[in-house]
Amino acid sequence: MKSPSFIISYFVKEIGSSLPASEKTKLATYAPEIAKTTHDGEFKRAKQCAEWAVQMAERSSSSSLGHFVKHLEELRKLEKDSIFGAEFGSGEDVEIQWADDAVAIAKEEGERVGWGSVPWEDLLKEMLAVS
Repeated sequence: MKSPSFIISYFVKEIGSSLPASEKTKLATYAPEIAKTTHDGEFKRAKQCAEWAVQMAERSSSSSLGHFVKHLEELRKLEKDSIFGAEFGSGEDVEIQWADDAVAIAKEEGERVGWGSVPWEDLLKEMLAVS
């Protein structure tokens, strides 16, 4: 049996540990859909995480997220190399880093403005739409 998307599974596990009960309930409703995902499209999902993280950090009025923007912009510059690496099986570290950055920003924003203002669910839906 095929295992579900590693990027989505990682994102869900990491963000789930910080979500309040009401948000965890929402997250749980995606379990059947997550179980149907595959490893196809992992780089695209990771890239969605990176782009989401940059957008979240840029829209935030929190100066503490400035370091994320700089870090993620540096990662974007490496994207060309990452695509090359992903084709040859060495891009997984970058993919996980992008997912991890999205989770870190979501957690920071959740603590700062409340989880109801963090569109983590939109990112999950985008990742689930990748086939």
